[in-house]
This record gives sequence, structure tokens and C-alpha cells, in this order.
Amino acid sequence: MNKALVLLLFTITITAQDQYSGIVEYQNIINNKNGVSFANPYRLYFDETTSFYEKIGDAKKLVGNKQKERVGPNGEMISDKIVKSNLPKPYYYTNTKTNELIFRESIAQKLYFIRDTIQKIPWQLHEERKKIGEYTCQKATAKFRGREYTVWFTSEIPISHGPWKLRGLPGLIVEVSEETGKYEFRATTINLNPDINEVKDKLKKPDISKIKDLNTYITALKNKYDETMAKARASLPRGARIMTDCDVCPDPKNYSLERFE
Repeated sequence: MNKALVLLLFTITITAQDQYSGIVEYQNIINNKNGVSFANPYRLYFDETTSFYEKIGDAKKLVGNKQKERVGPNGEMISDKIVKSNLPKPYYYTNTKTNELIFRESIAQKLYFIRDTIQKIPWQLHEERKKIGEYTCQKATAKFRGREYTVWFTSEIPISHGPWKLRGLPGLIVEVSEETGKYEFRATTINLNPDINEVKDKLKKPDISKIKDLNTYITALKNKYDETMAKARASLPRGARIMTDCDVCPDPKNYSLERFE
């Protein structure tokens, strides 16, 4: 084969691979009913078949949401603060070739490594479109693991990845909201010309020596509220009370992103 033709084919292959590799930074936003919102920084690494979504820092209060002290039912002063964890930060790894979802989360200050399969999300595409940054995005909706999600994705970046466990659309997911208004995901920067070696390193399959199945995770989620409240009560000074915030009252135990009946 002509050397010039080989070089041309090699150049085309590398360009195509680069086009579908990238790094996206997201804010995972939690809106509390008291008007205080926090943003957790995450980063998504991806190629055409694999993605790795990880938390990269601590939560910060959004500018414009002033922290205010509140008065409890017995006259006690209550303030909103971030409880930091010393545990390793969460991540979510997906591989469409092997249909694997591997993730790490802490639940009630315990670390869990879980293996799941990639679930097909029943997306409904809508004709509505809007501009987000430089990208034209299309609306899609679906119910996934107990919550109704509205997302905006762009087919200008034709990969099926997104934040957290949301994926499966014909374009990168740029914004997400769910029906209660408590949770949001927003892309803040999109880099389609990343350091390829950095992306490849992040897309290596995580260590699965301590992996558990999804049933272990479901059980931990169902016990999360009681365990969290028990630990919080044990750390309170005498006479203090806990004021809980929930997304869909009167069911305060269902404040995780995923709901398993």
C-alpha cells in the first residue's frame, strides 16, 4: 500500500477518535426547600463507548443564595452547613461494550463499590430546542429509578453520555432537572480537544476486588435515612433538635436520587 495513503488513513482515524473524546465539567446542584442551594463539582471523561464521571471537590453554596439562620419550633437557631466526608469521592464508570456500570458511593458514611448493568432509559424526544452556550440542544424526558427527568442534549456532540447514570441519547446531555426541583445537573465547560492520555487513563476499568451487587446498594439506600438520623442525633448537644428537609414530603426517607420500591 502506498505510504502516503497509509499516513492519510492513520490521520483520519486519529482525528475521528479525538472528535469523540472529551472532558465535561458539571455542577450537581441540590436545591433545598429553605432556599439554600449547593453545587457539587463533577467531571465527565468520555470516548465513544466509555465514560467516567467523578466528583472533584467539595460542595459550595451558590452565589445569590444567602445563608440565613432559621428558628426552629422551640426557638432554637438553625443554620445550613455542609457536612464534609473524609471518604473517597464518588465516581460512575460505564462501558457500553461490556454493558457495565461500576460506581462508588458513600451511604451513611460507609463506602460501597457496586456493579450494575447499563439500564435502557425510555427517553421521549420533544421538538423543543434551545441554545445552551454555543450548542443547540433538544429536550427529552423520561422516568428513571423513581424520578421524572427533563434533559437537554446536543446532537452536535454525538455521544450518548451524560452526568451521573443518565445516558442513552443521540448527543451529550448538557442540562438535567427532575420534577421536584431538588436536583439539577449543569455542564459548565466542554473540552473536545483534551489530553488524550489523560482521558485514556481515566477510562481504565476501576478495581473491582471489593465489588458488591446492586441488591447490597438498594438495601443500604433503604436504611440510609434511619442510619443518618441516628448518627446525627448522637452528635447533637443536649436539648438540640434536627430539622429535616425533604424533596417530596411527607416521605422524607426518599431523598436519594434513586428510588427502589
